[in-house]
Amino acid sequence: MDSDFQPFDWERMLLGLSPPLYLLEVAFKCVLVFLLLLVVMRMLGKRGQNNLSPMQQMLLIALGSAAGDVLLYPDVPLAHATLILMGLALLTILLEKLSVRYGAVRRRVEPKPQLLASKGRVDFQALDGERTTLDELHAALRVAGARSLAQVDYAILEVDGEISVFLNDGKPEDEDLLRDIIAHDRTAGLQPGDSGAGQSLPSA
Repeated sequence: MDSDFQPFDWERMLLGLSPPLYLLEVAFKCVLVFLLLLVVMRMLGKRGQNNLSPMQQMLLIALGSAAGDVLLYPDVPLAHATLILMGLALLTILLEKLSVRYGAVRRRVEPKPQLLASKGRVDFQALDGERTTLDELHAALRVAGARSLAQVDYAILEVDGEISVFLNDGKPEDEDLLRDIIAHDRTAGLQPGDSGAGQSLPSA
């Protein structure tokens, strides 16, 4: 099959087919797009710089696409990218303000927290609906300090994707959240009390 380029052409691979001066244009675009993104992040406020709402997550995906296109493609003008960046940011802010003011809008555009476990019992239907695996839930429970499901009063999947865990004061009779991990370690040859486990190497 005929081709209009030479394979392993290092000049084409590294610099592309554009005139060398175009690299200076790309650098100039980088500065302008960077300043535009700073303005957008300032518009989003402090909350937009911490835990992102679902709308802000969608906004960042769109911003990345718009910013990348204007930097990579010479036929995409800065005016178009600016309109997209500022327009999407303003629409997101407007929708967030409407969702704060009107409950009907908020229920349409924002997900609700979902109860994944209650009183030591896992809601598998909720897990499936939220596309969360049992292993992910168990990991979040262990991070919260639980060794058994019996210690878990509530595990809630928040709107930002984090899992909030509320533990009771009971002492577990069965460490079911650790069972598989301990069994795996024993299969790998690590036994409780092994002299080599959990000890630092002797200093030279």
